[in-house]
Amino acid sequence: MGNNYPEWASAAAEFLSRNLPRAMDRPGWNDMASTAYQIGCMSLVKLGFADTTEWGAIPKDHPERPETLPRWDDICISVLWLAAQQNKLSYRLQDGSVLPRRIGNGFVMVRKDAPPPATPNIAARFGLGPALAQSEVERLLDQLGLVADGAWTKEAVFVLWRTSPKSWALDYTSDKRFLDSVQKAVASVPDEFASEISKLIVITDDDIDALINRHAEMIDQAREKYGPKARLGEIPSHEQAQRSLEFSRRNELDWLFFRRWRIDDGWLSDKEASRAIEIFHDRLAISMRKAVLRRLHPTKPSFFE
Repeated sequence: MGNNYPEWASAAAEFLSRNLPRAMDRPGWNDMASTAYQIGCMSLVKLGFADTTEWGAIPKDHPERPETLPRWDDICISVLWLAAQQNKLSYRLQDGSVLPRRIGNGFVMVRKDAPPPATPNIAARFGLGPALAQSEVERLLDQLGLVADGAWTKEAVFVLWRTSPKSWALDYTSDKRFLDSVQKAVASVPDEFASEISKLIVITDDDIDALINRHAEMIDQAREKYGPKARLGEIPSHEQAQRSLEFSRRNELDWLFFRRWRIDDGWLSDKEASRAIEIFHDRLAISMRKAVLRRLHPTKPSFFE
């Protein structure tokens, strides 16, 4: 599969193609509106093994290596998320045990007479916790350079900061490497991004009134369609509308970092960004957005929540 590809890219594509859910009524893979599957389909497209569709991706008859391969770290994220989604990779607590499953109001589910969990086969190292991977995933992580000699590598650190497994409770925001990256991002933010950020953090009364009016119009339209007794939402107050706008603007700011920033390289040029995969829910990018906004616009705390 893809003989003219580097080993890591070909191995990742093979894993993704085997483990993404197949579409039931047509060729290809269905992303099922699931983050891991969406990113997996995007990765196959970026690698030249598939074409994108509205519902996922369809395989090419003959893989076409792109002129520039996608970022290695983004492909690693895709593999890690899919492996975890398919229960082929589990992150463990520092003592090797499994994170308790909680339901409802903090209740913990425990299986009676359950056998002890399998021993992790990826050891904690470089501040990362242990994990248990099925054999195919363990081999792939080794090929990707994330694991060596049964433990995480230095190269895996920033990748796993981005996924931030719950079992590890990672806190890298006081790490010197993170703080250095914050300083670099603040000092080197491109003018176009600085301008975009400055616009997004300004919410005017006109913006708030427009949102309130849109809600009012939608409610009126729904009342005409479903009748006066229909149970419809309420028109938001001024404060509620402002909070809603702040939430959506934070999301837009996050997307700026998802698309145009990486801890290894800082802000990405247009050419560099073309190699990136839009890894949404990137915990490291969100943490960087908060830290950068705190320093650039300290009087706007709602944008570094």
